Amino acid sequence: MNLNKKSKRTEALLTSFLHYQFKKHFYCIYLDDQRDNKHQAGAKLYLMNHSSWWDGLLIFYLNKTIMQEDAFAMMSKKGMEEFSFFEKIGAFPVDPSSPKDLIKALSFAHNLLAEKKSVWIFPQGREEHIEKRPFSYFNGPAYLMEKKEELEIILVGSYYSFRHDQRPELFLRIQDSLSLSQFLHLNRREKTDLLREKHEALVNSIRDDLIHERLGNYKTIKKGSKTASEWLQWMKKPIKKRSKA
Repeated sequence: MNLNKKSKRTEALLTSFLHYQFKKHFYCIYLDDQRDNKHQAGAKLYLMNHSSWWDGLLIFYLNKTIMQEDAFAMMSKKGMEEFSFFEKIGAFPVDPSSPKDLIKALSFAHNLLAEKKSVWIFPQGREEHIEKRPFSYFNGPAYLMEKKEELEIILVGSYYSFRHDQRPELFLRIQDSLSLSQFLHLNRREKTDLLREKHEALVNSIRDDLIHERLGNYKTIKKGSKTASEWLQWMKKPIKKRSKA
């Protein structure tokens, strides 16, 4: 694994490409960013739920447009073999089925955090339906908590939904850093279970907001191109009331 494989040219090209793709495929992307210290330097571990093919690209887009940090993301070895350009935007491979490969990837992540870089992980290890509970949840984040004392852990929730428009919408919530004191006296399995429960609660909170139309805290970070229904608005003609004779 080589830190020097990141390419600014590839990152710029992909950012432009994603601007177009997100406009094309989503009606809107919304964000509720709850972090208090958005630009504080230091080692940061972002944990995001994984329910869609878009998630890997979404991580990159979020970092380039919102976080703007020197970030890296753990990605399945199979996915990186299919899309090798991910290595040029900061992805590094992991095979969750191989304990040896998993330890190697976690060691690489630990070294990145030691250099005060940001690391993104999908703790589920694979795509799961957005409503599956409990989440599958690997021990990797808990392992990194034990290896790195000065570490911010930030949960990110994503929820894809069709609501009132032709195309789907994407809702994101970034929580403030977790208080690590609540994990101090827990073993690794207990740490993992607590992280999973908190992550499930985060995603559930987004779902509940959509059900009850509580959208006041979300800001639009990407507006899609016009839908067919919006383009057809011009065809509507006002109906004039007939005057009584």
